[in-house]
Amino acid sequence: MKNLLITAFLFISVQLFSQAEMKLTKENICRGAAVSIVGNIKPFVDRGFPKSEILEMGKELVKDVIKDAPEKAYNLLKTNKSSDEVIEILYNDFMKLDKSVVSQFLLKPDMDDLEDEEYDEDDE
Repeated sequence: MKNLLITAFLFISVQLFSQAEMKLTKENICRGAAVSIVGNIKPFVDRGFPKSEILEMGKELVKDVIKDAPEKAYNLLKTNKSSDEVIEILYNDFMKLDKSVVSQFLLKPDMDDLEDEEYDEDDE
């Protein structure tokens, strides 16, 4: 039992340390935004949804500073670029933005998540 507790303690310590090392850097924000855009658009491109519908949904995802990113992703995916290639292209575009702009985040918050948090606070 003692060995199990020691192992669990070590595992928890490593987990906490690794989480403490995660930071919101420009690189992480830009990579996350690129992955999110491609991840949200590609399934609809693959299923043949009309461009106008995909771009309308994409508009709901991104802030104005990168409003052209969903269309760029759509066009690149339609030219048979892989998801990884499109992510890398968008990432490089986002990295050109000023750090102060990126620090405001590039994606719009998910309103459903915000509403859930508000209800959680009301319950307390």
